Amino acid sequence: MIERILIANRGEVAVRVARTCRRLGIETVAVHVSADAGAPHVEACDVAVEIGDDAAAYRNSVALLKVAQEQQVQAVHPGYGLLAEEPSFAQAVEAAGLVFVGPASERFEGSRDRLAVRRVAMEAGVRVLPGSERPIMTPPEALADVDAIEYPVVVKPVWGIGEPRRVYVARDVADLAEALKALDPLEEVGGCYIEPWIERARHVEIQLVYDGAEALVLGDRDVSLRRADRRLLVESPAVAIDQLRDGEAVRGAIWEAASEITARLGCRGLGSCHFILDADGVFYFVGFTAGLQCEHTALEMRANLDLVEIQLHLACGEEIPKELLHVEATGAALQARVDAATDPDTGRPFDSSVASARWPPAPPGKVRIETGLKPGSAISSDHDPLVATVTTYAPNRHDARLMLDRILAEIHLAPLVTNLRLLRKALNHESLQAGQYDDEFLDRI
Repeated sequence: MIERILIANRGEVAVRVARTCRRLGIETVAVHVSADAGAPHVEACDVAVEIGDDAAAYRNSVALLKVAQEQQVQAVHPGYGLLAEEPSFAQAVEAAGLVFVGPASERFEGSRDRLAVRRVAMEAGVRVLPGSERPIMTPPEALADVDAIEYPVVVKPVWGIGEPRRVYVARDVADLAEALKALDPLEEVGGCYIEPWIERARHVEIQLVYDGAEALVLGDRDVSLRRADRRLLVESPAVAIDQLRDGEAVRGAIWEAASEITARLGCRGLGSCHFILDADGVFYFVGFTAGLQCEHTALEMRANLDLVEIQLHLACGEEIPKELLHVEATGAALQARVDAATDPDTGRPFDSSVASARWPPAPPGKVRIETGLKPGSAISSDHDPLVATVTTYAPNRHDARLMLDRILAEIHLAPLVTNLRLLRKALNHESLQAGQYDDEFLDRI
């Protein structure tokens, strides 16, 4: 097992990874810029190294690898987001003779091409949305594909991990032109591709682990409650599947499809297959993400697993831990993403601070609060607006939802403006209580 590790990230995910490492007896090294010198992720690690003044330092692979070598670590964990979505960083870590806690770089690079991943799904016999078969590099090519699909469509960049954080919906020629302009220059994103826009779609993700021989499904989650490009609520199991007349048959088919795609892609470690369900309950594969995701806590609580520990075992070349073969997720878990208020034009948080912070008690096994904030923390427009994730577990969805609402009501962050009121409004809406919501739900309410 790894004895010393660099956590190449900040905020709540760095705290989260450090907690597992501490339990396993692994020494941790944190990195931080000057403004984060007293941040919780720094305090959570055994050693902390300053890497500069600018927030961009967290993406500076040269500086991070220099710290890794000076601190004599054996491995690097990228958390999620930031460098966790950069195959080139995985390659640099491996070239330095270190263990990258995530997929091997050559497989990781392949999963970055969304059109290539689509083709893998098609070869596996999994249903995908009709769409572009090659990268679009010019407006005439885009118009030709739209003629074959018909409006409305979504325009997505070819290069990237999983589903794009932001998709551009085009309902006419003017929208299409704006979407292409937003992605310009297309060469820098590998071109774009077009798929039909599904009205009132539900998004479901399947969590898997792959050890090079077997792709094991751990469970599913619903990530349909969104605002712009932000997933605000996660449910496990996926209520979108549960409510179908033949829900268990659909769940079995989606799990089988996800397992086949993951095995074919060959990304060792954790992975998530993304699907959308249309109004008739027909599912389509839309993307794959290798590694840990922000939404992982919901499944962890249902299955009593530590997905970071699993990552560490697989990164050391071990097989899937035998106990996983007998895991059965039970009950229901909901995760809310607490965000700082953001600028609608940039999606970035306003510069702010947290003078006081009060988090309610979190009984083990029932409530988990992951945060990178404490009293005195600054909120910077240089970083993601995520303040905390709050996850609740109960024997059934109703009780988990009520508990989540109660916990959110007791959170106090001042003078920071957050989305707590919006989250509670959604949780108490009769449609969400009934499990009847989709991508556009928050826009309607």
